[in-house]
Amino acid sequence: MLRCFHVSQSVNCVRVRFAPSPTGQLHLGSLRTALYNFLFAKANNGKFILRIEDTDQTRKVSGAVENLCNILQWASVHPDEGPFSGGDCGPYVQSERLHLYQKYIETLLENGTAYKCFCSQKRLDLLKKEALRNRETPRYDGKCRHLSDEERQDKLQQGIPYVVRLKLVQLAEPFEDLIYGPIEIDLTKTRVIQS
Repeated sequence: MLRCFHVSQSVNCVRVRFAPSPTGQLHLGSLRTALYNFLFAKANNGKFILRIEDTDQTRKVSGAVENLCNILQWASVHPDEGPFSGGDCGPYVQSERLHLYQKYIETLLENGTAYKCFCSQKRLDLLKKEALRNRETPRYDGKCRHLSDEERQDKLQQGIPYVVRLKLVQLAEPFEDLIYGPIEIDLTKTRVIQS
């Protein structure tokens, strides 16, 4: 749940979102999540927002967004804001918002609170496989966190794709989830954006 203030900042409101990836058919668990969020928003005089999480273009399936909207309509789950209904906080398709994030990403990179990670998907998969084999939580090992400027420039000149990761101090920031109760997540492995 997100709590926000309207533009006038005089009214506190509840805003919840459903952000599926258009990678195939909507499954029952996702429909349930959409329904819960929709009903929660309505019960609290809030807004239900549909945002399409399409940043992984390699897995995007043609027609998946239209199919998703048809299923939501069939289930009488009508977004207050979204790619087809509009709203004040658009665009509601994640890939169309990248320009909004770019200046902030540049600021994070310039002030040293983020870094470019050039690790291949193959390497990341190996790290994950090894962690699971050892019955550990999979996480990025920070290999690219301390690359020199020269190493970083060399990788950029080679055209190696990268993601931008946050450079956070090692700590787990606990928070209270309305459904699950206390949650603790290690924020040091957060990815911001991929190239």
